[in-house]
Amino acid sequence: MRDKTLYKGIFVYHFQQCKEFAWAYSEKQAKTVMCRRLAKKQGVHSSVVFGYFSDGKDNHRIQKEIELDPIKDDANGGA
Repeated sequence: MRDKTLYKGIFVYHFQQCKEFAWAYSEKQAKTVMCRRLAKKQGVHSSVVFGYFSDGKDNHRIQKEIELDPIKDDANGGA
């Protein structure tokens, strides 16, 4: 099973910069989690936030914050 990565997202939303973090398997999944959280905080439907931060717009950035290396099981010769 793959390990999740911690992603950090910076969103400029209604002249305010919001920072969100999410553990996810991919950048796309992290963006989905973060946009749903922002929608809940703002009290709007998630489709509004997804539209506002659609790909190609320069109002958000998502990057890897922490990427964990898989733990090797030395008792079984490694994972």
